[in-house]
Amino acid sequence: MIWALVVIALVILIVALLPVSAMLFASTSQWFGRFPYRIRTKEKLLALSFDDGPNPPYTDELLNVLRNHGVKATFFVVGKNLEKFPQLGRTMVNDGHCIGNHTYSHEFSTYFSRSKFTSEIERAQAVIADITGTTPTLFRPPWLFRLPWTMHVLKTLNLTPISAVFGYEFEVIHQRTDAMVKRALQKVKPGLILDFHDGYDAKGGYRKSTVETIDKIIPALKSQGYTFLTVPELLQRAR
Repeated sequence: MIWALVVIALVILIVALLPVSAMLFASTSQWFGRFPYRIRTKEKLLALSFDDGPNPPYTDELLNVLRNHGVKATFFVVGKNLEKFPQLGRTMVNDGHCIGNHTYSHEFSTYFSRSKFTSEIERAQAVIADITGTTPTLFRPPWLFRLPWTMHVLKTLNLTPISAVFGYEFEVIHQRTDAMVKRALQKVKPGLILDFHDGYDAKGGYRKSTVETIDKIIPALKSQGYTFLTVPELLQRAR
């Protein structure tokens, strides 16, 4: 009897927390302010984005893939990683890609202190500007998590929060290339910002399948008539 009551209580708790989880984590939720993951358009436009780099050798390989296919993308870099691999950030800019802010350390605990969260963003801004010569105008929160005051901080820093639809939900724990390709192609719609990872938090990460997936989906989507843009270019095409 006691275990049955415990199970019922847990089910009620989970159901009650679902709306909260959707507001805080769901990539498509707009509860706390504009958080674009797609623009309204009938044109076959698509923006590829990548989080958590730079992370050699996979960021290098990814840049080669994008270069070979003539595609420009948007990289949301972690400041700490950029300090370790500055040349990769410079290569992104030289190749015509857009760089966005993805915090300095990618630490979840910083969300619970407004001052620490602000410092994380400002420090990353300074690192990116110093190394690449460009100052980001876009910010993507780690794990796409946000609180009401998170959006207000971004507004005061003149940064636009950017969401996305994950190319594959469990990419961060590494998946088979064929499964990632199939899932990503199923998700694509006109005007979408599609998200992958070239790193993992601020710890590196094995991303061979991600590189292989991008190499396969670009020609597949081009054959369907899709054009690839950076996130700023895509947002400018919004109706």
